[in-house]
Amino acid sequence: MKIGNTAPDFTFSSNFLAPQFNNEKPQKLSDIRSEYTLLVFGASWCPRCNEELVKIKELYPGWKAQDVEVVFVSLDDDPQTFKNFAGNFPFISMCDYQKWDSPVVNDYYVFATPTMYLLDKKREILLRPNSVAQMDSWVDWFLVQGKK
Repeated sequence: MKIGNTAPDFTFSSNFLAPQFNNEKPQKLSDIRSEYTLLVFGASWCPRCNEELVKIKELYPGWKAQDVEVVFVSLDDDPQTFKNFAGNFPFISMCDYQKWDSPVVNDYYVFATPTMYLLDKKREILLRPNSVAQMDSWVDWFLVQGKK
């Protein structure tokens, strides 16, 4: 799972939230039609995830305007906890309640939270941001400044 590799496709679990999509909710990662997708692996019990996801929520409208979609993959194991935590995020959030045993978590070699991958529309890994600040700088440098 390094830069330049193609990230695995996966189907969203039946328990996923996609508030910005009305009738045409994507069913799998490859259904997302944005130029870029930021995958964020985290959980409600992770203190740093709580901080980073709040920042993502604040930055999301600006990122969305630059055609960056966000997909949060939760490692929680309780449906109510997941809904309480991710229910007010404006981006796609999914959870299969298998924590570290989740096939998606294993396919992406996630061993710590938060873990992030920035993908292009072909699911090529462009960046493995270590923070929301790094991701926001990438958006500003390559998408905002690059269009001027």
